Amino acid sequence: MTAGELLRLLWGTVVYRPYVYVFLACFVAFAVHHLGARRTLAFALPTWAIAFAAEYSSTRNGFPFGFYTYFDATRTRELWISNVPFWDSLSFVFLSYFSFALAAAIRTPREERGSAPWSGLFARSTPLLGGLLMMLLDVVIDPATLRGERWFLGRIYEYPGDGFWFGVTAANFVGWFVVGAATQWVFQQVMTHLPGCRGPWRRPSPLLAWGLFGVYAGVFAFMLAVTTFAVGEGQLALASAAVSAATLLPVARALRPVRAAAAEPGA
Repeated sequence: MTAGELLRLLWGTVVYRPYVYVFLACFVAFAVHHLGARRTLAFALPTWAIAFAAEYSSTRNGFPFGFYTYFDATRTRELWISNVPFWDSLSFVFLSYFSFALAAAIRTPREERGSAPWSGLFARSTPLLGGLLMMLLDVVIDPATLRGERWFLGRIYEYPGDGFWFGVTAANFVGWFVVGAATQWVFQQVMTHLPGCRGPWRRPSPLLAWGLFGVYAGVFAFMLAVTTFAVGEGQLALASAAVSAATLLPVARALRPVRAAAAEPGA
Protein backbone atom coordinates (compact mmCIF):
# COMPACT_ATOMS: atom_id res chain seq x y z
CA MET A 1 0.00 0.00 0.00
CA THR A 2 1.38 3.40 -1.00
CA ALA A 3 1.43 6.40 1.33
CA GLY A 4 -1.17 8.11 -0.84
CA GLU A 5 -3.50 5.12 -0.66
CA LEU A 6 -3.08 4.94 3.11
CA LEU A 7 -3.98 8.61 3.48
CA ARG A 8 -7.01 8.17 1.22
CA LEU A 9 -8.29 5.27 3.32
CA LEU A 10 -7.62 7.13 6.57
CA TRP A 11 -9.60 10.08 5.26
CA GLY A 12 -12.35 7.70 4.21
CA THR A 13 -12.51 6.44 7.79
CA VAL A 14 -13.08 10.01 8.99
CA VAL A 15 -15.71 10.70 6.32
CA TYR A 16 -17.70 7.51 6.88
CA ARG A 17 -17.33 7.38 10.69
CA PRO A 18 -17.34 11.06 11.85
CA TYR A 19 -19.04 10.22 15.15
CA VAL A 20 -16.04 8.06 16.11
CA TYR A 21 -13.71 11.00 15.66
CA VAL A 22 -15.95 13.36 17.60
CA PHE A 23 -15.64 11.08 20.63
CA LEU A 24 -11.93 10.57 19.88
CA ALA A 25 -11.44 14.35 19.94
CA CYS A 26 -13.18 14.41 23.32
CA PHE A 27 -10.72 11.77 24.50
CA VAL A 28 -7.73 13.82 23.40
CA ALA A 29 -9.05 17.02 25.03
CA PHE A 30 -9.96 15.38 28.34
CA ALA A 31 -6.98 13.02 28.55
CA VAL A 32 -4.37 15.68 27.80
CA HIS A 33 -5.90 17.91 30.49
CA HIS A 34 -6.21 15.02 32.92
CA LEU A 35 -3.09 12.94 32.23
CA GLY A 36 -0.79 15.11 30.14
CA ALA A 37 0.27 14.48 26.55
CA ARG A 38 2.78 11.68 27.25
CA ARG A 39 0.41 9.68 29.44
CA THR A 40 -2.38 10.20 26.90
CA LEU A 41 -0.18 8.62 24.24
CA ALA A 42 0.84 5.90 26.70
CA PHE A 43 -2.83 5.10 27.20
CA ALA A 44 -3.89 5.25 23.54
CA LEU A 45 -1.24 3.09 21.90
CA PRO A 46 -1.39 -0.03 24.15
CA THR A 47 -5.18 0.20 24.37
CA TRP A 48 -5.56 0.24 20.61
CA ALA A 49 -3.06 -2.61 20.23
CA ILE A 50 -4.83 -4.77 22.80
CA ALA A 51 -8.24 -4.03 21.26
CA PHE A 52 -7.03 -4.86 17.76
CA ALA A 53 -5.40 -8.10 18.97
CA ALA A 54 -8.63 -9.05 20.75
CA GLU A 55 -10.74 -8.44 17.64
CA TYR A 56 -8.25 -10.19 15.36
CA SER A 57 -8.23 -13.17 17.72
CA SER A 58 -12.00 -13.31 18.17
CA THR A 59 -12.68 -13.42 14.43
CA ARG A 60 -10.39 -16.45 14.22
CA ASN A 61 -10.72 -18.44 17.45
CA GLY A 62 -13.52 -16.77 19.41
CA PHE A 63 -11.41 -15.27 22.21
CA PRO A 64 -12.26 -13.05 24.02
CA PHE A 65 -15.48 -11.75 22.39
CA GLY A 66 -16.77 -15.02 20.99
CA PHE A 67 -16.92 -15.78 17.27
CA TYR A 68 -18.12 -13.12 14.84
CA THR A 69 -17.36 -12.04 11.28
CA TYR A 70 -16.83 -8.60 9.75
CA PHE A 71 -18.26 -7.75 6.34
CA ASP A 72 -15.62 -5.95 4.29
CA ALA A 73 -17.89 -4.06 1.90
CA THR A 74 -16.14 -0.79 2.81
CA ARG A 75 -12.58 -2.09 2.45
CA THR A 76 -11.96 0.08 -0.63
CA ARG A 77 -13.37 3.22 1.07
CA GLU A 78 -11.87 3.19 4.58
CA LEU A 79 -8.87 1.73 6.38
CA TRP A 80 -8.88 -1.94 7.38
CA ILE A 81 -6.04 -3.81 9.07
CA SER A 82 -6.26 -7.42 7.97
CA ASN A 83 -9.94 -8.31 8.52
CA VAL A 84 -10.65 -5.65 11.19
CA PRO A 85 -11.87 -2.12 10.38
CA PHE A 86 -9.51 0.44 11.88
CA TRP A 87 -12.24 2.64 13.37
CA ASP A 88 -13.68 -0.26 15.38
CA SER A 89 -10.55 -1.02 17.39
CA LEU A 90 -9.88 2.74 17.61
CA SER A 91 -13.21 3.19 19.39
CA PHE A 92 -11.92 1.15 22.31
CA VAL A 93 -9.43 3.91 23.11
CA PHE A 94 -11.99 6.53 24.07
CA LEU A 95 -14.51 4.05 25.48
CA SER A 96 -11.87 2.56 27.78
CA TYR A 97 -10.49 5.96 28.80
CA PHE A 98 -13.82 7.48 29.82
CA SER A 99 -14.79 4.29 31.66
CA PHE A 100 -11.42 4.19 33.44
CA ALA A 101 -11.30 7.89 34.29
CA LEU A 102 -14.88 7.83 35.58
CA ALA A 103 -14.06 4.78 37.72
CA ALA A 104 -10.96 6.60 39.00
CA ALA A 105 -13.11 9.60 39.95
CA ILE A 106 -15.46 7.33 41.87
CA ARG A 107 -12.55 5.60 43.62
CA THR A 108 -10.99 8.96 44.59
CA PRO A 109 -12.41 10.60 47.74
CA ARG A 110 -14.53 13.61 46.78
CA GLU A 111 -12.38 16.07 48.69
CA GLU A 112 -9.28 14.91 46.74
CA ARG A 113 -10.64 15.32 43.20
CA GLY A 114 -9.17 18.79 42.94
CA SER A 115 -5.64 17.50 43.50
CA ALA A 116 -3.32 15.62 41.17
CA PRO A 117 -2.94 12.81 40.53
CA TRP A 118 -6.22 11.23 41.60
CA SER A 119 -5.54 8.33 43.95
CA GLY A 120 -8.21 6.33 42.12
CA LEU A 121 -6.03 6.22 39.01
CA PHE A 122 -3.76 3.78 40.84
CA ALA A 123 -6.32 1.85 42.92
CA ARG A 124 -6.31 -1.89 42.19
CA SER A 125 -10.09 -1.99 41.98
CA THR A 126 -10.34 0.80 39.39
CA PRO A 127 -9.76 -1.40 36.29
CA LEU A 128 -12.45 -3.79 37.53
CA LEU A 129 -14.95 -0.96 37.96
CA GLY A 130 -13.79 0.61 34.71
CA GLY A 131 -14.17 -2.71 32.88
CA LEU A 132 -17.71 -3.00 34.22
CA LEU A 133 -18.57 0.55 33.12
CA MET A 134 -17.17 -0.20 29.67
CA MET A 135 -19.13 -3.44 29.40
CA LEU A 136 -22.36 -1.61 30.33
CA LEU A 137 -21.75 0.80 27.46
CA ASP A 138 -21.60 -2.18 25.11
CA VAL A 139 -24.91 -3.52 26.40
CA VAL A 140 -26.45 -0.50 24.65
CA ILE A 141 -23.93 -0.15 21.80
CA ASP A 142 -23.77 -3.67 20.41
CA PRO A 143 -27.47 -4.39 19.71
CA ALA A 144 -27.66 -1.15 17.70
CA THR A 145 -24.43 -1.79 15.78
CA LEU A 146 -25.60 -5.32 15.02
CA ARG A 147 -28.51 -3.63 13.21
CA GLY A 148 -26.24 -1.17 11.44
CA GLU A 149 -27.95 -1.63 8.07
CA ARG A 150 -30.92 0.32 9.51
CA TRP A 151 -28.85 3.45 10.07
CA PHE A 152 -25.76 5.13 8.66
CA LEU A 153 -23.33 2.63 10.25
CA GLY A 154 -24.12 -0.04 7.67
CA ARG A 155 -24.00 -3.80 8.11
CA ILE A 156 -20.53 -4.48 9.48
CA TYR A 157 -20.57 -7.83 11.31
CA GLU A 158 -22.63 -10.81 12.41
CA TYR A 159 -22.53 -13.57 15.03
CA PRO A 160 -22.85 -17.20 13.90
CA GLY A 161 -26.01 -17.57 16.01
CA ASP A 162 -28.49 -15.46 17.94
CA GLY A 163 -27.29 -14.19 21.30
CA PHE A 164 -29.47 -13.84 24.37
CA TRP A 165 -29.44 -10.00 24.42
CA PHE A 166 -31.15 -8.88 21.22
CA GLY A 167 -28.81 -11.04 19.18
CA VAL A 168 -25.63 -10.25 21.14
CA THR A 169 -23.85 -13.15 22.84
CA ALA A 170 -22.86 -13.36 26.50
CA ALA A 171 -19.25 -14.03 25.42
CA ASN A 172 -19.14 -10.62 23.78
CA PHE A 173 -20.02 -8.84 27.02
CA VAL A 174 -17.49 -10.90 28.97
CA GLY A 175 -14.89 -9.96 26.37
CA TRP A 176 -15.65 -6.26 26.71
CA PHE A 177 -15.19 -6.47 30.46
CA VAL A 178 -11.91 -8.37 30.07
CA VAL A 179 -10.50 -6.02 27.42
CA GLY A 180 -11.62 -2.94 29.32
CA ALA A 181 -10.09 -4.13 32.58
CA ALA A 182 -6.91 -5.33 30.81
CA THR A 183 -6.25 -2.07 28.96
CA GLN A 184 -6.79 -0.06 32.13
CA TRP A 185 -4.59 -2.34 34.22
CA VAL A 186 -1.84 -2.10 31.60
CA PHE A 187 -2.05 1.69 31.76
CA GLN A 188 -1.67 1.59 35.54
CA GLN A 189 1.54 -0.43 35.07
CA VAL A 190 2.77 2.00 32.41
CA MET A 191 2.14 4.99 34.70
CA THR A 192 4.06 3.30 37.47
CA HIS A 193 7.03 1.88 35.57
CA LEU A 194 7.58 3.89 32.37
CA PRO A 195 10.02 6.73 33.08
CA GLY A 196 8.29 9.08 30.62
CA CYS A 197 5.08 8.84 32.63
CA ARG A 198 6.56 9.83 35.99
CA GLY A 199 6.61 13.57 35.43
CA PRO A 200 4.53 16.21 37.22
CA TRP A 201 0.75 16.22 37.02
CA ARG A 202 -1.44 19.15 36.08
CA ARG A 203 -4.02 20.16 38.68
CA PRO A 204 -7.38 19.06 37.21
CA SER A 205 -10.42 21.26 36.84
CA PRO A 206 -12.89 20.81 39.71
CA LEU A 207 -15.48 20.00 37.05
CA LEU A 208 -13.39 17.29 35.38
CA ALA A 209 -15.29 14.39 36.96
CA TRP A 210 -18.61 15.79 35.77
CA GLY A 211 -17.17 16.43 32.31
CA LEU A 212 -16.09 12.79 32.12
CA PHE A 213 -19.57 11.78 33.22
CA GLY A 214 -21.07 14.01 30.52
CA VAL A 215 -19.12 12.35 27.70
CA TYR A 216 -19.76 8.87 29.11
CA ALA A 217 -23.48 9.68 29.29
CA GLY A 218 -23.23 11.15 25.79
CA VAL A 219 -22.23 7.75 24.39
CA PHE A 220 -25.36 6.27 25.95
CA ALA A 221 -27.47 9.14 24.62
CA PHE A 222 -26.09 8.82 21.09
CA MET A 223 -26.69 5.08 20.92
CA LEU A 224 -30.11 5.39 22.56
CA ALA A 225 -31.14 8.00 19.97
CA VAL A 226 -29.98 5.69 17.17
CA THR A 227 -31.82 2.74 18.71
CA THR A 228 -35.04 4.71 19.18
CA PHE A 229 -35.25 6.74 15.97
CA ALA A 230 -33.27 4.72 13.42
CA VAL A 231 -33.35 1.07 14.48
CA GLY A 232 -36.97 1.48 15.54
CA GLU A 233 -37.34 -1.51 17.86
CA GLY A 234 -39.46 -0.43 20.81
CA GLN A 235 -38.51 -3.29 23.11
CA LEU A 236 -34.80 -2.78 22.45
CA ALA A 237 -35.13 0.98 22.99
CA LEU A 238 -36.85 0.45 26.34
CA ALA A 239 -34.25 -2.09 27.45
CA SER A 240 -31.40 0.22 26.40
CA ALA A 241 -33.02 3.15 28.23
CA ALA A 242 -33.33 1.02 31.37
CA VAL A 243 -29.67 -0.05 31.21
CA SER A 244 -28.59 3.56 30.63
CA ALA A 245 -30.57 4.83 33.61
CA ALA A 246 -29.48 1.95 35.86
CA THR A 247 -25.85 2.78 35.04
CA LEU A 248 -25.85 6.58 35.06
CA LEU A 249 -27.91 7.21 38.20
CA PRO A 250 -25.57 5.34 40.60
CA VAL A 251 -22.52 6.90 38.94
CA ALA A 252 -23.98 10.40 39.29
CA ARG A 253 -24.80 9.67 42.93
CA ALA A 254 -21.22 8.57 43.55
CA LEU A 255 -19.90 11.81 42.05
CA ARG A 256 -22.10 14.17 44.08
CA PRO A 257 -20.19 16.52 46.38
CA VAL A 258 -20.44 16.03 50.11
CA ARG A 259 -23.05 18.33 51.57
CA ALA A 260 -21.91 20.57 54.36
CA ALA A 261 -23.43 19.68 57.70
CA ALA A 262 -26.30 21.95 58.68
CA ALA A 263 -25.50 24.44 61.45
CA GLU A 264 -26.96 23.55 64.82
CA PRO A 265 -29.73 25.80 66.12
CA GLY A 266 -28.41 28.60 68.31
CA ALA A 267 -24.88 28.23 67.03
